[in-house]
Amino acid sequence: MKSRSIALLFVIAMFVGCGTSGRPKLNTISIEDEWQLGAQMARDLSQQLNLVNDADALTYLRNIGERMVAQSNMASLPWEFHIVRDDQANAFSIPGGHVYITTGLIKSVHDTSELAAAVAKQVAHVVGRQEAQALSHQYGVNTIANAAAGKNASAYQQIVAQAMSKQSVAPFTPDQEREADDTAINLMDKAGYDAKGLGNLFRTLLADKTKAARYLASHPINEDRIKDVDDKASKLTKRATVITDEPEFHTIRERLQ
Repeated sequence: MKSRSIALLFVIAMFVGCGTSGRPKLNTISIEDEWQLGAQMARDLSQQLNLVNDADALTYLRNIGERMVAQSNMASLPWEFHIVRDDQANAFSIPGGHVYITTGLIKSVHDTSELAAAVAKQVAHVVGRQEAQALSHQYGVNTIANAAAGKNASAYQQIVAQAMSKQSVAPFTPDQEREADDTAINLMDKAGYDAKGLGNLFRTLLADKTKAARYLASHPINEDRIKDVDDKASKLTKRATVITDEPEFHTIRERLQ
């Protein structure tokens, strides 16, 4: 416990001066409050979402997620990766390092790199503290801090209800999406995954807009955005090997049918 507290304080100190993109993150709840809020929300959402308890599937998803997180400056913090049984192709995250991927998305994507891209995008939103910023701006820093501490049940219930109904804490701005795209590409590349998977993921989701309606509502995608991520992925330094697909992915996908 003591070592975790020291690690947490170290990470917090890193964020005092700058955010993940090198810019100050003003008017945002503290890392401590964010992780405390996320832990509470995850407990409540576990009672409302139809979570998958398949140990092999969760281990596979967790391994992908932890490889991404290890490339970030939040690697010392606790993260959790969840699978939601839902035919909608969706992925979302909540503050405090909780990432949710639906069975519908896992069954829709074609290979490991597309699944890794979905995970990387959500890790990028958390690393960029975009949910924390959105909530802080919507409700006010003090209100969110009090909700995290259990002192504002009304605001907390509103946040959980919003996350449950929309499977998104808040819609992201175009600038936030571009920032998260850039971060996701870098995380995938550093973790050894084929970064072209992000553009392929977007194409897969656009190919069935009805099935991906929730994802597209909170993460709008168009051809210009796809071209942008394709161009950025193509400019990465070529690696001898990258992970595009793995047999384990197809085994897990079949298990979740």
